[in-house]
Amino acid sequence: MTRPNVIVITCHDLGDMLGCYGVPVATPKLDALAASGALLVNHFSTDPVCSPARGSIVTGCYPHTNGLMGLVHRGWSLDVDKCPALPMVLGRAGYETILFGLEHEHPVPSRMGYQSVHPVHWKHSEEVCAGVADWLRHRRSGRPFFAGVGFAEVHRLGGNPSNFMRDVYQPEKPEVVAVPPYLPDIPEIREDLAWFYGAIKHMDKSIGQVMEALDRTGLRKDTIVVFLSDHGPSFQHAKATLYDGGIKVAGMMSWPGGIPAGLRCRALTSHVDVLPTLLDLLGLAVPKHMEGMSQLQLVRGGPATPRKHVFAEKNVTNYFDPTRAVRNERFKYIRKGVQSCIFDFVIPEIEGCKANFRANRAVQDFYSARRCREEFYDLSADPGELNNRIDDPACAGPLCELRSALDAHLVATDDPFRNLRIDILLQADGYEKIYEARKNPEFKA
Repeated sequence: MTRPNVIVITCHDLGDMLGCYGVPVATPKLDALAASGALLVNHFSTDPVCSPARGSIVTGCYPHTNGLMGLVHRGWSLDVDKCPALPMVLGRAGYETILFGLEHEHPVPSRMGYQSVHPVHWKHSEEVCAGVADWLRHRRSGRPFFAGVGFAEVHRLGGNPSNFMRDVYQPEKPEVVAVPPYLPDIPEIREDLAWFYGAIKHMDKSIGQVMEALDRTGLRKDTIVVFLSDHGPSFQHAKATLYDGGIKVAGMMSWPGGIPAGLRCRALTSHVDVLPTLLDLLGLAVPKHMEGMSQLQLVRGGPATPRKHVFAEKNVTNYFDPTRAVRNERFKYIRKGVQSCIFDFVIPEIEGCKANFRANRAVQDFYSARRCREEFYDLSADPGELNNRIDDPACAGPLCELRSALDAHLVATDDPFRNLRIDILLQADGYEKIYEARKNPEFKA
């Protein structure tokens, strides 16, 4: 049996900000990819931070299971012996495995199972995708291949303030952007979003290079293409939080002849479902240790057993902040390890922006300063998750259901959060672990 090739493209900090999700940004290449297969309309990350989110994609396990509970460049990495990563799994099945651009799951790509790393000088989407396209055009091997593709877009750029202003980006007009319900509609936010749209349009154009190369080489019909965002965009109430702005993300799978075109899958799906689904599509066994659900029937348009809940967690962002969340189609429940409020969720990379939470009073006034250990939201009435109804008697029934669902999940996945085992979550005083890891000769920031 000759298995199809697999390309998994992982975008930084996008959320679901694409035209095919109803956002007024021009993304024709990704819209076409979505239309050619299955668009996961309600897809969610397991974590609102880069490395842990990506770790779930490549292992089918939650961060507290696979060990990647913080950022790789701060010393964390996957436990690939316990939870083998996607390139390792496919390599064992006879695939050629190659990394293009960025991965953010392990300091040593070969330990994840990458047999080679394509040399690209920069890590922006235009260089990375050009490298993929060139490799496809000159490839001679007859083995099926797995290509992991990652790039810097649409992460904010460095500097103070951090922003999206590269010369190659063409910003949208501020009056055209759609301000998400979790952000205040003020000029500073619109200006920031306008440049964000520019980064998205640039990334979309770059991905077009890959799709064109697949078409011209005749490989398209024999290749599964998966596109995902790791987590939500770098804005207040989004990245680094468990609100939908932080965990609702883009997801699509395309395989001509293997996945029907034009599917809009509205059932709840999670990053932990990606690897089991891929393995099912490839006819490979799904290991029992994986915590996700195969969505094979869903992405083939057949009768599927839908998820009742998706779960997300946060452990170490820029600081220790253990938090868990569960969501069904209508309600969201968040349980925190420490009492906190929105003031605690300021992303350092936007500190210097005009829409900075600490410096902009209009942004401050948009959010509640109420401190709490639990939050509960009716997403149909409050999609921005701004009105915490944890004490509302009218919500007692669905609140009880989600509390019970989260409790069951904590037990089923042996999550140390259930007993607030801070010592385990921090892996023996966390930050000491991080600094010790930097001394490891394999570790490269």
